[in-house]
Amino acid sequence: MSGTADVEARVRELLAQVLDVPASEVGPGFTEASTANWTSLNHLMLVSQLESEFGLFLSNEQIRQLTSFDRIVETVARHRSGG
Repeated sequence: MSGTADVEARVRELLAQVLDVPASEVGPGFTEASTANWTSLNHLMLVSQLESEFGLFLSNEQIRQLTSFDRIVETVARHRSGG
């Protein structure tokens, strides 16, 4: 599994778990508007899980921008590549 595919799979599972949606519904194009379960509390839980899972520290600005599967994958990949 490539690095990006691994990140996508792990992010998909975290989103599905935290938001209580089927993993099959999570992927490119999935945003906070895709489910009513993407509440502010669940967003904070998601951030905590992402930081723990990937060993990240996200700034407040980055946290505010994590509003879609695509943005989350992009942010995690950028952190993992040292960017």
